[in-house]
Amino acid sequence: LGIPIIDEDGKVVILTGVGNKEKDYTDRDVKQIELIMNGLWKIIKRKRSDEETLKFKYILEQSPTSIVITDTNGTIEYVNPKFNALTGYTFEEVRGQNPRVLKSDKTPAETYPELWQTILSGKEWRGEFLNRKKNGELYWEYASISPVRNSQGVITHFIAVKEDITERKRVEDELRKLSHAIEQSP
Repeated sequence: LGIPIIDEDGKVVILTGVGNKEKDYTDRDVKQIELIMNGLWKIIKRKRSDEETLKFKYILEQSPTSIVITDTNGTIEYVNPKFNALTGYTFEEVRGQNPRVLKSDKTPAETYPELWQTILSGKEWRGEFLNRKKNGELYWEYASISPVRNSQGVITHFIAVKEDITERKRVEDELRKLSHAIEQSP
């Protein structure tokens, strides 16, 4: 007796075969084997999903960029270790907070409504922030903030991937000053 196990997409994922019964297989036998194999398939899918989750968790935790995940109200649900190292805040200190905990009042005020309008409309926002670390030190970030959607297409979270560009901004400022000094020299 061969029984195909078909997934939600109509694709055969397992073909099971049994041949240990002396009499003909009944509909009840078929149903029992289908139940067992469908249960097995659910376990396999869950295991694969768990492995994928672990893989992505590892990627987030090893990322050289700061990563922040918030709900749709901007409440922080996750930050990676790079965020902790850069800002000086622990996950416990920022969990449940809004990313404005980093706000320095040096980023133009119009940046924030534009950001929210963009991400709430389902688009990615990219831009720079001059933020403040826990110790008060200012630092520059280049951020890419994107909506995360569920299987129905509804925005459930936002993910910010942020790169520390403080050194780059410092070098650019030095080059500007040097260029200006050269232009002013006789």
